[in-house]
Amino acid sequence: MTDAEVLIPEGWLLVPTAPGSERLRARLVQAVVQRYVPASLPRDRAEPWRRELRRQLQGAVDEAAAAGARSVLLPLAEYGGQRLPGTLVMTVLEDDPRVPAQVLLDEVLADAGDDGLALELGGAPAARVQSVVDSRRVGRPHPSRRVTYYASHPDRPGVWGLLTFTVLTDGDLEHPGVLAVTAMFDAVVGTLQWVESGDGPSAEDLHAQLDALEPVTA
Repeated sequence: MTDAEVLIPEGWLLVPTAPGSERLRARLVQAVVQRYVPASLPRDRAEPWRRELRRQLQGAVDEAAAAGARSVLLPLAEYGGQRLPGTLVMTVLEDDPRVPAQVLLDEVLADAGDDGLALELGGAPAARVQSVVDSRRVGRPHPSRRVTYYASHPDRPGVWGLLTFTVLTDGDLEHPGVLAVTAMFDAVVGTLQWVESGDGPSAEDLHAQLDALEPVTA
C-alpha cells in the first residue's frame, strides 16, 4: 500500500484514522486525556476538563476518519507556554492516472489565485493553497487559517497526497503567533516522503509517542 509519511516532531502525536483503527484511536484519545488532565486535580475541576478535551480530540479524529483520511497529527507539547492550536490531516487518494499531475495542479492553482503556490514536495510537483474558514461549527467564534497541500506521487500517476492543516485564531489571522504556528506546520509538511507500507505503525509505536512527551504536573 502506498502511503505518505512526515517526520513527527517531538511532542506531537500521530493518530491513525484508517478503517479498522477505531479501537486503537479511542485508546489513544483516552490516554491523551488522562495524561493532560492530572489525576491530582480535584474531581470537580478535572472532569469538565477531561470531557472537553475528549470531545475536541475525538471530534477531530472522527471527522478525519469520516473524510477518508489515513491519520491526524496533533501537536501536544507546549511551545513558549502554549500548545499549538491546530491539527494536520493526511490523506492518500487515487485519481485517473491518465490525467497528467501538472494539469490538475494547474487547475487547483488557477482556482486559488493569489492564495495558491506551486512548489515541489516529496520529489514531485505540488500546490499549496491557503484559505480562511468559518470555525463556528466546531464551537469557535473566530475564523481559522487553513492550508491544503496537493502532492503528486513522483512515480505513480494518479496517486496524490492531500495534507491539510488548520490553525485556530482569536480573530487576528496575521497575529505573529498564528503565523509562527503556520510556519511550523509548513515545515512538518515539507518532510513528506512516499513509502510502501503494510499495516502502519503498531499500537506500541503509537503509545511510545505518548511516553516521549513531557510529564504533566498539576
